[in-house]
This record gives sequence, C-alpha cells and structure tokens, in this order.
Amino acid sequence: MTSRWTAASAALLVSIAAPAATVLDGVYSDAQAGRGAALYQARCAGCHDGADVDGPPLTGDPFIDRWREDSLASLFDFIRTNMPQDAPGKLDDAAYRDLLAYLLQANKYSSGKELTPESLPAIDLVGHSGPQPLPTNAVIRATGCLSQGANNAWMLANAAEPKRTRAADHSTPEELASSAAASLGSQSFKLQNLEDLPAFHGDALKGHKVLVKGVLIRQTGNDRINVGLIENLASACGGK
Repeated sequence: MTSRWTAASAALLVSIAAPAATVLDGVYSDAQAGRGAALYQARCAGCHDGADVDGPPLTGDPFIDRWREDSLASLFDFIRTNMPQDAPGKLDDAAYRDLLAYLLQANKYSSGKELTPESLPAIDLVGHSGPQPLPTNAVIRATGCLSQGANNAWMLANAAEPKRTRAADHSTPEELASSAAASLGSQSFKLQNLEDLPAFHGDALKGHKVLVKGVLIRQTGNDRINVGLIENLASACGGK
C-alpha cells in the first residue's frame, strides 16, 4: 500500500509541476471535427440551432466562460453523460470525442493532432487570449490558510489561484491529493455562508491548510467565496 501511494503521489506531483497543454495548441484533427459536424447536424442541431431551441449556446464567450480553466475531460464527460437529449450516453466514446472536436472548431480553435482518450485530462480549455483568472459565479476550489480578519471574519489567506470544480459539496480523492500537494499563493478571500455549514468549527481549523469549495464572487478589493465545503488538508500552513 505504501509503495503504491508513493508512486501515485510522485506522478501527481509531476503532473502539477508540468505546464498543462491548452486548446490553443492544436489538440484535435480536421477529420475528427468533420465527423463531429455530421453527428452534430444529425443528433444535436435540433436542440441547439434554429429559432426554437432548448439547448444552451455552444459557441462564443458564454460557452467558453462556462468551461474555461478546466480540462477537456470535464466537458467530454458532460457531453457523454447528457447528450443527445433524447438518448443520453448512447453514442460511443469516439463519437463524443468527434463532437468535442467539432465544438472546438466551431469556437475557432486551430486543429492539429488527434484528440485521444489519454489527452483529454491533460488539456485545458482556455479563451483565445490564454489562461485567465476564473470569472465571478464560477464554482471553484481554492487552497489556503484559514484565518480571521477584520471583525473576526473568516478568511482564506495565502490562497493560490482558484481552480474550476464541478461539485461544491464534496471532494474526490484526486482533488484532495492535488490540493494538499499544491503550493500556497498570495490571494485572500472572505468566506461567506459558513453559518450554513453545521460541521464547520473554525477555531479547530484556524491556522490550518484547508480546501474551500464554493461560488467565487469577484469584486475589486473584496473577493469572496460563498462556501459549500471546507476540508482540512494539514494542521500547519507553512511551506507548501
């Protein structure tokens, strides 16, 4: 057990240190996008195009803002789980990768090499100007030190840049491991709605390295997190 955990931890630390590829690097092929376009017209256009549509827009800033600063694996899993609306999950994985390639092409990202199952978790979806801080109302996870500021308000201090998450009320083992291994930063966030967390005991966690999940509220000089979950990562907040 110890050796397996050590190997997994080493692999995780390598992945954290390595710069992620992004959709700006040409991560799908023209052939994939062509197959995806045909699938889209046959299975998806009825809900997403035309005058009477049920589906959300799949191109432009609203779509990119919803998914940026997250891996393509998250978008792929969402499409595979929810689409097409009349038969979710009924296509094979290759077809869903083709649809994802078409979405990248439709959003004017350049083509390149083939999109593969192995590459999905290693590629981040970013805007055309490159990686940017997450927008307000994004569901995020952030790592930092639990502290108290003015008027004894609970704060996440020495926080790293928040990361996108798709679940604000629980954490996966991978999220906990990567958050525990991640370095701290220089940001600070006021923590809100802690009274809605019956298991929160601030005095017991004060000074600890913690993982906070919730909704990010951006405001100049007053960034906040509407908290859905706090988890202890380490009893001290020095070093990493």
